Order: sequence, then C-alpha cells, then structure tokens
Amino acid sequence: MSQVDKLFQQNQVGSGEFTFDKNVADVFDDMIERSVPLYREVQEFIPKYLRQSKQTAGKIVDLGCSTGTSLIGILKAIPESSFELIGVDSSAAMLDECRQQLQALNFDSHVELVESDLANCSFADASLVLMNYTLQFVEVEKRLDVLKKICRSIRPGGALLVSEKFRHADPRLDQSLTELYLDYKRRNGYSELEIARKRDALENVLVPLTVEENQRLLGDAGFESNELILKWFNFGTFLAIRPV
Repeated sequence: MSQVDKLFQQNQVGSGEFTFDKNVADVFDDMIERSVPLYREVQEFIPKYLRQSKQTAGKIVDLGCSTGTSLIGILKAIPESSFELIGVDSSAAMLDECRQQLQALNFDSHVELVESDLANCSFADASLVLMNYTLQFVEVEKRLDVLKKICRSIRPGGALLVSEKFRHADPRLDQSLTELYLDYKRRNGYSELEIARKRDALENVLVPLTVEENQRLLGDAGFESNELILKWFNFGTFLAIRPV
C-alpha cells in the first residue's frame, strides 16, 4: 500500500529522469493526492457519470491506470455492475502495486491488467476510456495518432475522459497560475527542495499543452463534442464523446 511521499527528500533525480519505477509506485497514491488539484473530484466524477448515463455494463479501459484508483472506485461505487474493466500501464511496478490493491479488496478477478505502452495497446468497442494524467507523458508529435486510435476503439456514443496538466499562452497568466499551484503543493507539505527537485526531474518528460491545443487535438482525432468540465490552476479534465 502507498507510503508517504518523501521521494524527493531522499533522492536528487537529474533533469528529465522521472520514471514510474518502484520508488514512485510505492508512494504514488500519496504523491498524486498532494500534487494534483481536483484529483479526488475526478475520481468521484467517474462512477457518477456512469450512473447518470445509466451504464452498468460495457467495456471500460483505463489507460495509465497506475495503482488502480479509478477502477477500484468504479467497483466500490457500482457493485451491481457487470463492466469489463481493463487497466493498462507501461510500468510493471505500477501494475504490481495495482494488483496488490485489487487483491486486498478481492477485486483482482474483476479487472484485467495489461502491461503496454499506448502505441501498442489495442482494444475495441469501449464504452468509456479513462486517460487521467497520461497523455501529457506522450511525445507531443504522437498525441494526435494516439487519440485517433482511441477514438476508433470507442463505440459510437462512447466517451473519453482526459485529465491533463496545462500551460497557458499568456506568460503572465501562466506564471500566476503556476505560483498558485506551487503554493498548493506547499500547503500539502512539500518543501521548496522537494518541489524544485521534482520539477527538474519532470523537465521534458511531462510536456503540457494549452487547453485550446488539447481541445484541437481531441477534435482532430474525431471527438466532435469535447468539453472542459473541470479546471483549477493548471490542471483540468475534458469529457469527449465519439459521434454516433
């Protein structure tokens, strides 16, 4: 189970060296709770959306499932469902942690876990695809192809939920929102050293786009209907629907 995130107190990771290894997997749940505004709200939205759209069956694919928080949330919130749940992650360490958490709740038989990167992942007829804080780690020039492939893999009328970190085109606004975000991390117990070290480690690994650039990619990929449904500071979530 997740430990308290002290990763960047102990390790001085070099620029661009952030990887989802066992060290990150061990503290990931604590890390993301304390680092990502609206993370809990995104997790609560997923089963609410399924209930609102009257879904209790169908294929749900979580791309970048990490430790399985979204999948576990669905199983807890809608126990009467008969979803086909698939968790995909390129990190074996993250999948190991996910598997342990599923087993602890006796949910392991309800979820298929797949180790794969997005370029090689293949599925079809999904009713909902989750992509929370995953696309931002894909090379920018490959994102449109990834989104096109996902769109083709969703049934007509199905949805894609994408959460991302953003940058802002106006430098003054971008700086202001970045400072507000850094203060959020300070309030959650991270020191200036930890913040600086993590920021350095993520340099050129996590590459954010603007809200408008992300929406353009979603539209070009075939999601004619896509809306920004949550945003706080430089993080937000899109809900995109494949046309019927």
